[in-house]
Amino acid sequence: MFNGQLFDYSAPTLLGIAVLLLLLGLLVPRKYLMDKEREAERWRKAYEAERTARAISDAQTAELLELTKTTYELLESTLNGPAQGRHRPGGARVDSPTAR
Repeated sequence: MFNGQLFDYSAPTLLGIAVLLLLLGLLVPRKYLMDKEREAERWRKAYEAERTARAISDAQTAELLELTKTTYELLESTLNGPAQGRHRPGGARVDSPTAR
């Protein structure tokens, strides 16, 4: 009945298979594939640039936090005088009654 072949590989059959593969998304045009590869590369570069910028930002934040701590200590000691329990250079303790 079929002579050992279920389908003959004529031009209409091959065209039908190609159209079916296109409709199922298993066969894509080269231009579409190249556009997707360029888009993926662009997103990869943007991701790497963002990660680098984030690392720089984290380092700057740590430096600014340290600077803020130092500035706070300096301002507190300048505006409030020596803290209790600390000695004045060459003098008595600040919290002792003889310091007045």
